[in-house]
Amino acid sequence: MPLTLSLATPADLPNLVRAQYAAFHPNDTLHVLIYPSPDRVPESTFEKTVERQTDAWKDNVTWVKVTDDETGSVIAGAKWIFWPKSGGWAEEKGKRWPESFGIAYVSWIMEEFMGRRRERNQGPAALLDICYVHPDWQGRGAGKLLVQWGTEKADELGLRTFVEASYFGRPLYEKFGFVVGEHVLLEGGNVKEEWREYGQIGYYWMERQEREAKALED
Repeated sequence: MPLTLSLATPADLPNLVRAQYAAFHPNDTLHVLIYPSPDRVPESTFEKTVERQTDAWKDNVTWVKVTDDETGSVIAGAKWIFWPKSGGWAEEKGKRWPESFGIAYVSWIMEEFMGRRRERNQGPAALLDICYVHPDWQGRGAGKLLVQWGTEKADELGLRTFVEASYFGRPLYEKFGFVVGEHVLLEGGNVKEEWREYGQIGYYWMERQEREAKALED
């Protein structure tokens, strides 16, 4: 099936959001905490997430999508944020707490996750905020197209690039010059005994230096 990458528009968000939940929900705990929803995602959650992403679509945000040419379906997406000069990560307004987790636990996870963004992702820089491929199309190169677009744009702007990579996604990012800066392990049980039931959340904070990007081109 031929795949085509293109810049997305706000009109693409409903399809992008559906692909997002198909890729992550309900098995990715971190996604469940950031984008809470019942296991069977209701239409209201899709709609609220579209509104959320619309509100967060600032001038320095670029969404890219991958479309299956045969079906016309949007099967993958990525949200890239660029700070060519200064600035850096700032949280969205409002809080969304999944009912299946305690508020204090979610607050701790969000501070650990967002705190790293605030501290480390300061411009000039770029951030791959989210990247996903619908499960029915995984393994066909869509993820590579999304990452390649963003890293080439970062090279054009001369920016360092950051991403929080899942264990599954790490090999793809390494192919584009990202290196692991930290293996983040969030074990709630080490903070409070009552949080032990929530298990462990793990991911890689990965960085791609601008000088490494140039080396790849030589």
